[in-house]
Amino acid sequence: MNPQSRVLVGQNIGKLYGDIFETINPTIKFQKKGVLSTVIYTILESDKSQAQKICEYLKIEDYASLEDDLSILIDIADIFISNPNDKKLLINDIIIQFKDFGKNAHKKIINKVESNDMKLFQIVVIGCLIVGAVSCVIYLNKKQEEEKKKNQILPPDNSPQRPKAPVPVALCILVPASVVRNLGNIKKDTPINISNIEILIENASYFLCTSPEVADTIQQPLKLTNENITDVSEQREFYVRINIPDGEEMMDKKVPYILKRNLPSNGQCMVEKLACLEYLSVSGLENFNRV
Repeated sequence: MNPQSRVLVGQNIGKLYGDIFETINPTIKFQKKGVLSTVIYTILESDKSQAQKICEYLKIEDYASLEDDLSILIDIADIFISNPNDKKLLINDIIIQFKDFGKNAHKKIINKVESNDMKLFQIVVIGCLIVGAVSCVIYLNKKQEEEKKKNQILPPDNSPQRPKAPVPVALCILVPASVVRNLGNIKKDTPINISNIEILIENASYFLCTSPEVADTIQQPLKLTNENITDVSEQREFYVRINIPDGEEMMDKKVPYILKRNLPSNGQCMVEKLACLEYLSVSGLENFNRV
């Protein structure tokens, strides 16, 4: 498989899991226990017995906490460092050290991630890995067919279709100064291309996509300075606010991957604000989604 094909496969898998999350999220959004079990049963809704066998075999409990479900990531990591054909390569001390490191790192991740949607997205991905891509595709196709049937039942609307008005949004991001510096051409009151916005989202420590009016309110408590980007250390955080003329699909999204996927393909995006965050200031950050 050539490198380009690998990239396409990876992007398609990421899109598949993102679509699954958006479809299932309303069901699990406020669920605190047994989320992974619910994800598996939902994807395999046409074969409940298969879902039951999977949960029983893997000991996935319907009362497990979010943290318990997320801890399965460590077990998945074990699979990738194991070599069943050469037991001599499995040095127990190294494996134990890796697991201890992974568990500690995972605890830190859980403590760091304040967004419940981020945890749910990770659990959905685990569920997708368990049931397999084929089951996910079958589930999405079924949901699309159900949606088509619903639309066919509705009486036709003969009224003239009005063009949909664009919905402007403000994308507010906090990124290390080094990221802004590397992009080079980001300046206040200038256009910014989609690829550079994607880089900012990928490197964000905090982000928020909301209406311009809400963004104005949330921006006020931030302690911003007039320091030049060339004069601050690479670790300092920069606040970047980008106006997107038609970003309805991005509004209030709380998972970076889904936010990036819904970026508009056209329309001129503008940098409205570019400023350094005061050193060690956390004022106003509680209103953002933390990565």
